[in-house]
Amino acid sequence: MDLSEKEKEVAILIAQGMKDIDIAQKLYISRRRVGEIIFRIKEKWGILSRVEIGILAYHFGWIIPPESAIEAEIRMLKRDLTHA
Repeated sequence: MDLSEKEKEVAILIAQGMKDIDIAQKLYISRRRVGEIIFRIKEKWGILSRVEIGILAYHFGWIIPPESAIEAEIRMLKRDLTHA
């Protein structure tokens, strides 16, 4: 089931490891509202945990796993060499 834009935004922030209070502050909404949104996400997707929200957000391509600093540096260097 599709999520609203706000639900998707909350799902992404959960997948990034943010707590309810941090999400509330970032989105300028109450902590209670965050809880309600999370409840609706779980209900729509038929899941029980925040971990599952994170897994599905990754599965849908809404987040990219972090790369190590070395991998990022190598990628940048390769890009610079191809443009030189």
